[in-house]
Amino acid sequence: MEEIQIEREKLKTVLEQFKEVIEDYDLKIGALPRMYGQNPDLLANFLSMYTKKLELLKKTSDKPYFARIDFKDDNSQSVEQCYIGKVGVSDPDNKLITVDWRAPISSMYYDSNVGRASYIAPGGEYTGELLIKRQYDIENGILNSYQDVDTVSNDEILKPYLGVNADNRLKNIVSTIQSEQNEIIREKLLKNIIVQGVAGSGKTTVALHRIAYLVYNNINNIKPEQYLVIGPNKFFVNYISGVLPDLDVNNVNQLTYDEIIQELLNENFELLSDENKLIKSINDPDKLFFEKLRVSLAYKNAIDKFLKDFDKNVVPNIDFNIKDYKIIPNNIIKKIYDEIENDSIIDYSVFSKKVDRTCLLLGKYIQDNYETISSKIREQFYKKIENMPKSDIQKERKNLEYVEKELRNNCNQSLKKYFSKANPKILNLYIEFLKNIENYISVDDYKISEYSKKIISNIKSKKVEFEDLAALLYLKYRISGSNRFDRIRHVVVDEAQDFGEFNFYTLKKLMPQSTFSIFGDIAQSIYQYRGINNWDNVINNTFSNNCDLKYLRKSYRTTTEIMNSANNITEHIGLKTAEPVIRHGIDVSYNNCNDDQIDTISEYIKEYVEKGYSSIAVICKDKNEADNINNSLKQYNINIENITDSDTEYKGGICTITSYLAKGLEFDGVIISDASERKYSSSKSIDMKLLYVSMTRPLHELRILYSGELTKALQEDLKKKVIT
Repeated sequence: MEEIQIEREKLKTVLEQFKEVIEDYDLKIGALPRMYGQNPDLLANFLSMYTKKLELLKKTSDKPYFARIDFKDDNSQSVEQCYIGKVGVSDPDNKLITVDWRAPISSMYYDSNVGRASYIAPGGEYTGELLIKRQYDIENGILNSYQDVDTVSNDEILKPYLGVNADNRLKNIVSTIQSEQNEIIREKLLKNIIVQGVAGSGKTTVALHRIAYLVYNNINNIKPEQYLVIGPNKFFVNYISGVLPDLDVNNVNQLTYDEIIQELLNENFELLSDENKLIKSINDPDKLFFEKLRVSLAYKNAIDKFLKDFDKNVVPNIDFNIKDYKIIPNNIIKKIYDEIENDSIIDYSVFSKKVDRTCLLLGKYIQDNYETISSKIREQFYKKIENMPKSDIQKERKNLEYVEKELRNNCNQSLKKYFSKANPKILNLYIEFLKNIENYISVDDYKISEYSKKIISNIKSKKVEFEDLAALLYLKYRISGSNRFDRIRHVVVDEAQDFGEFNFYTLKKLMPQSTFSIFGDIAQSIYQYRGINNWDNVINNTFSNNCDLKYLRKSYRTTTEIMNSANNITEHIGLKTAEPVIRHGIDVSYNNCNDDQIDTISEYIKEYVEKGYSSIAVICKDKNEADNINNSLKQYNINIENITDSDTEYKGGICTITSYLAKGLEFDGVIISDASERKYSSSKSIDMKLLYVSMTRPLHELRILYSGELTKALQEDLKKKVIT
C-alpha cells in the first residue's frame, strides 16, 4: 500500500477514536449530576472541566494532529510513533491517540533534525534516533498532503501558513513554531527572561504559547490562577481571552497594568488618555520631563524618603488608651515599633507587617505585665468614680468591663484602631506626597511643585495618568503588602517597551514569588516619555542581573518586500533591522497625492476588498487625521469603523486607526494615509518609530500615500521602486 494511503487510513482511525472519546465525554457529563448532585461545588468544577475539554476536542477533531515523529530510544528495542496535535488525547484505556505539542517528547519536532536526537523529561534525558519527522496538511478531516522535513525552521514550509488572512493565523501556529521561538516557549519556569523581538516576530504568540506550555507542564504544582498575563490595553486582553482557551488554557488572570492598581486600591478612577501627551512628546519632548521622572527609579527613591517621614507618624503621639483608660505609654510603643527591623523572611518596610509585628509584641507586653496594667486600670477607675454621680457609675463600670475584656484579648481590636494612620487611602497619601514633593526630589531648572499641582487636581477628580500608576502601586505595596498577588508564580508582560523602570520594579515587588517573561521591541517604543530605551537597566535594577535577554530576530508577519521597506526606518534611527522570512508578495507602493487623497484611499480599499482581504486598516498618525479621513470615506458608502482608545476590540473589517493604537495589531492590507516629511519628520525618533509601527502591521500588502515630500527615511526606498 502506498504511504499516502497508509497515512489516510491512520487519519481515519484517529478520527474514529476522537469520535469515541467525544462520545465518552458526553456520557461523563451526563452522569455527573447523578454522581455529584449532593455536592454543588464539586459538580460545578467537574462540569466546567469536562465541558471545556469537550469543546476543545470538538474544535480539534477535524484536524487532530499536524505532525508525526518516530523516535527509537537507545534503551528500547521498539520505535515510539507520536502523532502531535494541539491537544493530547487518550482513549478510555488510557492509550495515547495524539501527543500534546507541549509534551517533552514533542520538543524534538521543533528543535531536532532527523538523526541523533534527545529530549528532556521529568525522568531525565532520553537519547536515541529520530527516524521520521513528518508534517501534515489536514483540513476538515481530509489529508491533503504530507511532507517529511529535516527541520521545521524552513521558510518553504512556513509559506502556506503565513499566507493566510489575519483571522486564521493563530489556528496553525503550533505546527510552525520555530526553533528560536520554541526555545523561549519552553524556557524553565524558574527563569526570568526578557525577549527583544522585532515587529512581526511573533512576540504575542510566543508569550501566549509560553503560558500554555507552563500551565501544561507544571499543572501538579501551580494552578492556572497563579499565572498572570499583563496586556497593554483592553484590545489585547479581549484578544487573548479568546485565544487561551483554544490553547487548552483556562482561568489564567488577564489584566492591564491599570486594572491591577484598580483592583488593589479598590477605588474607581478614570485612566486618562495618552494621546495629548504623545502629540506633545512629538512636538516638544523636553516639556514632558515630569512624565519621564514619574516612571523612573528616582521617583521611587523620592517616595521612599517621603515614607520615612510617614513612618515617624505611624505611632500616634498619644498613649494607648481604651475608653479613656491608659493601657501602654506612648514611649514604650514607640520604642517597640522603632526597633523592628527587616529580616530574611519578612519585609518590614511594608507598614502593615510592621504594625502587625508591633501589635504582636505589644500583646506579649500586655501578657507579661498583665497584673500591673490591670491594677493601674482599677486605680484609674476608682479615681474616676470618686466624685461621679451614682447615675454615671454604672455606665463607667461597663466601660471598665469592656477595657478588661480587651485586656484579656491582648487589646487586639483596640490596637488596630490605635494604628489607623498606618492604613490611609492611597490616593490621599499620594496627594500628600505631591504637595511636598520638593522636599524629596529636586530637578535643576524646574520647580516641580508647579507640575504636581495639575496631577493633584486630576487625582482629586478621580483621574489618573499612566505615569502615576507605578507610584500608586508602590505606595499600596509599602502600606499593605502584595495582597492576593503574592500567590502569582509567573507573569507574562507584552508590549513591555512602553513601561518605565519604576513599573517593572513595582511589579516585581508586588509579586516577589513570581518569575517574569517580558516581551517587547525597543524599535516600537513610541511613548518615549514613559517607555524604556534599553533592557539593561531593567535587568540590573529589577532582577539584580537574574534575568536572561533573548532575541527574536525573524519577522514572520509581513512579506519580504514590506519588511525590507520598513527596515529603512530602523536603519535610519540606528537600530538593528529585522530578518524577513522568505515570503514574497506585492511591492510596497508609494503615491504622491496632493488633492486626491480620499479618492485614492477609497480606490485602494475597493481593490483590497476585491482581493478578499478581511481586515483592512487606514493608518493615520493622529486622532484628528483619523477622524477626518473616516468621515470623508463614509461619504463614499464605505462601511468603515474608526478605532479609538475607548474601544476594546477589533473584529475585522475596514477601519481607520492611529499609528499608536495600531501597535500590536495586524491586518491583511494597510494604507498609510500620509508619510510625508512634514507628517513624519526624519529627524525625530518618535516619528520614525510611529511610522515603523504602521509599516509593520500588514500581512500581505502595504500602500503608502504622501503629500509633498516623502519622509527622507523612505526616499531611497522610493528611488529603488522607481528604478525597478
